[in-house]
Amino acid sequence: MPIRNQIEAVVKTLTGTPTFVYGTVNELNQLADNASFPCVFMYPLQPIDVSPQVNGSVDNTFSIYLEFLFKTDFDQYTADNETYVNQALTLANEFIVKASKYREGEGRYFRIKAGDRAKCLPVYNKFDVNSTGVNLTITLATMYFESYG
Repeated sequence: MPIRNQIEAVVKTLTGTPTFVYGTVNELNQLADNASFPCVFMYPLQPIDVSPQVNGSVDNTFSIYLEFLFKTDFDQYTADNETYVNQALTLANEFIVKASKYREGEGRYFRIKAGDRAKCLPVYNKFDVNSTGVNLTITLATMYFESYG
């Protein structure tokens, strides 16, 4: 199952149940026109680090880039949009906590190491539909892998 399915599952547990949309920049701009807000936009994974381990397993570590956005009015001043940035930051923080606790089967699916830094920046007037919030770049590691044998 693609990683984006697990990310979507986490997003669906967030406060207010934001919509989840996945795609490239051009696809997301088009999909945003008909999306319900608040919305979490996920871009394709880049890069994915593949590390063979001594015990014969392989660790996959990847960066995800998400945007937590609220629909806003055109020509709204930045100061008027600060409330949306704060709400989006709260959603991003909630995502990190819930991703670290997300379970599939017997145990946690993602590993987020204490002390790892995620980047979060305000986003204003994003997409043609006009939205404001924050973007989040975070590195996740998967904890479970298929057994090849």
